[in-house]
Amino acid sequence: MTRRVWLASFMPAVAFGQLTQKPDARAMARRIFDRANELRRARGLMELEWFDTLAACAARQCERKKILRFKGHEDPELGGVSQRLDRFGVKWSRCAENLFEMRGYDDPVNFAIVFWWYSPGHQANMLNPDFRRTGVAVTVDDDDRFFVTQIFVEA
Repeated sequence: MTRRVWLASFMPAVAFGQLTQKPDARAMARRIFDRANELRRARGLMELEWFDTLAACAARQCERKKILRFKGHEDPELGGVSQRLDRFGVKWSRCAENLFEMRGYDDPVNFAIVFWWYSPGHQANMLNPDFRRTGVAVTVDDDDRFFVTQIFVEA
């Protein structure tokens, strides 16, 4: 199955251009969580557990990326995901982070999942059986650009 066909099977009707209504970022984050677990179940892996503290850490990363516009995973002031998790008091032995950014559509959920699926490193994070907890956050700026963060930990 091609990426286009696979993506189209998940895509709701979307309008290109300005958002027609304020998005429900929490609902989008939960849908990303559900899609990641769908992919894990399809491969015989245990589902990830939602962890509110990780979702809060992911939300902070989204907000900082929205405001500071830095590229990649390294926050210029707060460091990488491991340093940020330590600041939040999250206990972890291994951690990883998937990031996604897009503009032009009303809903980033399926775009994020497909982007991560076709990126070997991001897919490895989603399917790593050692990761048991996750948190996801989505935010949108005034230019209708979505920022998505998913954090994974092995406790």
